[in-house]
Amino acid sequence: MKLTYAVIEITNRCNLRCRHCASTSGKARPNELSFDEIAALLESIRSLGGEEITIIGGEALLREDWYEICLLVTQLEMRLILISNGLQMTSETLSKLRALSPYLVGFSLDGATRESYRQMRGVDGFDHVMTLLEQLVDDGHPNVNAITTFTRDNLYQFDEFADLFDRKNITWQVQLANGGGKRFNTNQFITKADFTFFVERMKAAYRNRPNLRLRHMDDFGYCPIDPTLNFLHQTWHGCIAGRELIGVRSDGDVMGCLSLGDGFSEENIRRVPLQEIWTSDKYFTRFRNKQNLLTGACKQCPAADDCRAGCTSIAYSATGDIGYNPYCIRALENEEIISAVFREAGAKTQK
Repeated sequence: MKLTYAVIEITNRCNLRCRHCASTSGKARPNELSFDEIAALLESIRSLGGEEITIIGGEALLREDWYEICLLVTQLEMRLILISNGLQMTSETLSKLRALSPYLVGFSLDGATRESYRQMRGVDGFDHVMTLLEQLVDDGHPNVNAITTFTRDNLYQFDEFADLFDRKNITWQVQLANGGGKRFNTNQFITKADFTFFVERMKAAYRNRPNLRLRHMDDFGYCPIDPTLNFLHQTWHGCIAGRELIGVRSDGDVMGCLSLGDGFSEENIRRVPLQEIWTSDKYFTRFRNKQNLLTGACKQCPAADDCRAGCTSIAYSATGDIGYNPYCIRALENEEIISAVFREAGAKTQK
């Protein structure tokens, strides 16, 4: 099985304390990986077929050797993605980014206004991040993403966010907060009604905003009936955590995906070589055999073999079960069809 993608947390140290942070970033983890250990990890990933490395934190730029780590990714001929909150970006950092020429650079932007950004992230950074996004476009970077993580606090600003990025060469990447972080209040996790609103706004954006570079993540889908979203069926073939993707924490813990919580650590590269972790039948079994763990409506769904209950982290956050995911467009569509049938039957009965 080929290991195509890896997300590597090079430090858990962060200059912010966002409530929705899945990693509860802030302090560095005890005994974080050295540069030599990360270099060996990258070489192992490459030997297993690695094509793309995403470098994250915490705040990745707080690690002094972040540039050398990113440079090694490119030297190993893997695509480099760098994700940051942007607040540590300086003219020197921008110069280093131009030298690295990453495949993609993403900055977090969780507020559509100065006030909502401050509410979500606890600091005044809206103007700084917007300026940086535009600077990266001017610098010629091919993929510049503004990354919005939605909770109940900012979801209903959807159209304000869309207005910010309509007709710009900035990709607006949208994703849902999951319940993995220790600071995350479950009241912030979107409800089924919130998800219905999210789906409708996404549909409207795809239909009516042809110049909006809107990118959904794997927590949005799956296999919908609506022709507006048919492309989701073409591009979704199940969660790739532990199948094509790994996440590695800064202390060496290996997971199927870093969006998942502590209980999903498979092993540590200081104890077991990555080659063995990836190729052994002992690890990632729940991800690689997820079709056998489906429950409820997901088990009965005709798209079950492809979908496999969608995004594992959202399924687990919503239900505590990786085999059932109620945050599904097809499920919403089926509910609406059933409701329409009952409404029609009720109307005929009244006549």
